[in-house]
Parts: sequence; C-alpha cells; structure tokens
Amino acid sequence: MAPTTATATGPNRQSLIYKFIMTPIIFISFIVSLSLIDMRHSAQRSHYHADSHESRMPAWLHRIIYRYQRYQYVPVDENGKLVGKRVGDGKEYYHSHQRKLMRMEVAEAFEIRSSVVVALGLVSMGVLWGVWRLFTWGMGLAGFPRP
Repeated sequence: MAPTTATATGPNRQSLIYKFIMTPIIFISFIVSLSLIDMRHSAQRSHYHADSHESRMPAWLHRIIYRYQRYQYVPVDENGKLVGKRVGDGKEYYHSHQRKLMRMEVAEAFEIRSSVVVALGLVSMGVLWGVWRLFTWGMGLAGFPRP
C-alpha cells in the first residue's frame, strides 16, 4: 500500500483529527519498536563478545549457546564478498559500518511496528480496564451504588 501524501487539495488529504490521533501513535510505536530492536541487538552483542558472562549458566554452556566471537574487521566489496583477511579488534569495523547498522535497525523497527501497535493497544486496554475496576471498587467502598 503506497503512503498517502498530505497535499492542499486532492483525494489523499488526511483529516486533522486523523493527524492528531495517528501521528503520536505512529511515533510512539516506532520509538518502542526501535528500542526493542536496539535492546535485542545490544543483548546479542554483549552475549557474543563478552569476556566474562554474567548469567547463572556455566561458562562452557554459555560459549556453546552464544558462540563466542571476537570483534573483527572483515573487509568486503560492494557485493558482500570477502576481499582480504580479518584485521584488528573491530573498532574500525563498527565505526565504519555504523550507518549500515542504523539503517538495518530502523528497517527492522518498521517491520515490527504493526505488532507493537497491537501490543500497545492491548496493554492500554488492560490498563484502562484495571483503572475502571479500581474506580468501581473504590466507589463501592465509599458507599456509592455500583454502576
């Protein structure tokens, strides 16, 4: 589905109410999606490259499950094929490919955004239900008749 463009005239113009309601929802869902992706990638990096593991499992099991790998720079061409040998400790790899990492994380965040919107909707409905139950319980304790 092609995105709609907001123009001064035309059939694709979005209403002001739609903009006020959907813009914060879309923005918040994107930020939450990006946070989830970043937390997942950070956890993977810390597990893959950690010198000492901070978990309850034994070190030998941790190394088997998470396949320990050092940070290494791997020179590749435009097609992703290996050009030379692995060099260094990976600092220059990370800094030179930070833009690609960011694009990949943003693309993943856009992919899971619809699931995050559904999850946020379910959580907000649960919170509203809980507040309503708490309110009606409090009203019952105060002696008011229940609705």
